[in-house]
Amino acid sequence: MACWGLEIATSSQNWQQQKNICLGAMLVSFSVFLGSSLVGASFSIQRDKF
Repeated sequence: MACWGLEIATSSQNWQQQKNICLGAMLVSFSVFLGSSLVGASFSIQRDKF
């Protein structure tokens, strides 16, 4: 992710906000990855049944 290397921030509050945005983006992408793999697994299971 493009989050690292942002340590040189103008203010600590700005850095905190940047870190929160970065963590949120990582969380969202991780949950999207998990959801898509779960959906793919259930689809392949249903395909095997029929």
